[in-house]
Amino acid sequence: MIGDVLRNTWSIFLGLIFLMLGNGLQGTLIGWRATFEGFSAGMTGVIITGYSIGFLAGSVITARLVRGVGHIRVFAALASLASAAILVQILWINVEVWFLMRVVSGVCFAGAFVIVESWLNARSTDRSRGRVLSIYMMVTAAGAAGGQWLMQVADPAGFDLFVVASIMLSLALVPVLISRIRAPEIELHREIGFAALIANSPVGSITLFVAAMAHTALFGMGAVYAKRAGFDVDEVVLFMSGFIVLSALLQWPTGWLSDRMDRRIAIAVSAAVVVLTALLLGVVEFSNPAIIGAFAVLGAFSLVLYPLAVALINDRLEPDQMVGAGATIALIFGTGAILGPAGMGFMLEWFDLAGFYLHLGVVHLAIMLVALVFIYLQPAVPQAEQSHYPSVPARATPVAMEAIAQEAEGAASETTTG
Repeated sequence: MIGDVLRNTWSIFLGLIFLMLGNGLQGTLIGWRATFEGFSAGMTGVIITGYSIGFLAGSVITARLVRGVGHIRVFAALASLASAAILVQILWINVEVWFLMRVVSGVCFAGAFVIVESWLNARSTDRSRGRVLSIYMMVTAAGAAGGQWLMQVADPAGFDLFVVASIMLSLALVPVLISRIRAPEIELHREIGFAALIANSPVGSITLFVAAMAHTALFGMGAVYAKRAGFDVDEVVLFMSGFIVLSALLQWPTGWLSDRMDRRIAIAVSAAVVVLTALLLGVVEFSNPAIIGAFAVLGAFSLVLYPLAVALINDRLEPDQMVGAGATIALIFGTGAILGPAGMGFMLEWFDLAGFYLHLGVVHLAIMLVALVFIYLQPAVPQAEQSHYPSVPARATPVAMEAIAQEAEGAASETTTG
């Protein structure tokens, strides 16, 4: 039962909340503060890219570290290192140090997520895994949104918020270290290569890659845009938290609809909403509250593209292939994520504020066109053969992908036997 799972995992979820509060705060704080310190938009984008580079590396190396010294020790080391990395950035304010510390932070957070997800997956059964993933999504979204509101605790031009972020990451250790959790094994299965994955699901693979570019630009450079646009701190908080909350609310209706139609249509429609909203925001002068509201819609419809892409990829794989595709899916997403912030940074530098919406509009236009083309070139997967839509955060680790695949495989088995 789900209650039994939660009784065994409450400490993991509590630690995850603190982890996401610290992550959400520092992601926005770094973008805001880099602009305040006079870093160019291009260099700020490069700094933000450091996190994605580290995240991709951390997703790959964590399993080896865990096998060497164990889950709890690695989690403690990573949380402590992430806590120290954010403090280093207030001691030495320059591009090189900040880039390096963002790489370190990316490695730490990726490793922490891999460990948390492996714990949750090991504690789940075929019947409870889908609900556990949904709770994981809600806790992650709540923590990320709550981290934005911590920007109001102190003046971001000072050092206090860096300390607050460090405290949140340190607190993430407490519930994990004092609980009696039996560490599971991290089992990463044989990969399905890029060529095979793209051949099976070209729309899903391309959507995953391009959406990653958009998502890391949204999270990493949104505060940079808002600061450059003259938003005050309260408006920056609303700007950065609105789309996170709305995307969480969109998960259920998006999943319900996409499970009953050709997912490529859902992808094309979601991307079209982003393109139209970006066009409006780029060419029409709105008040700040209207911009915040419209951006919430833009960001929310962008974030649902990630689970749509994962579901579409799983639709076109055999059940025994889904788990093996996890590492390749994470690698595709991670590669796209590296390109997003730097690209957005230089778009802001070359086209000023309009570059923010130009970047988002162009990448989502590419997704929309690819989806529409393949709707005509490739037949849809029959509804009875579709996997279930996964409610997951807009990022990827191999362990999360394997949990999604196992949930989809379990749901397919229940449908067959039922």
